[in-house]
Amino acid sequence: MEPKPYRIVVKGRLSERLGSAFQDVTLQRQAGRTILIGGAGQARLDRVLARLNDLGIEPLSVEAND
Repeated sequence: MEPKPYRIVVKGRLSERLGSAFQDVTLQRQAGRTILIGGAGQARLDRVLARLNDLGIEPLSVEAND
């Protein structure tokens, strides 16, 4: 099974400074939320989720992109 890229939605718009804490992740800022899109693999997803946790940011949703 091939790893899929992930998509994490968080509440609020992450600032540029805060967004810089997530290397190799694309941020899409929308009204009231930010979407983090990252490369494939469970290890990468785990690192981003751990970083969000360290910063006190709770994901609204986490999913694999097709």
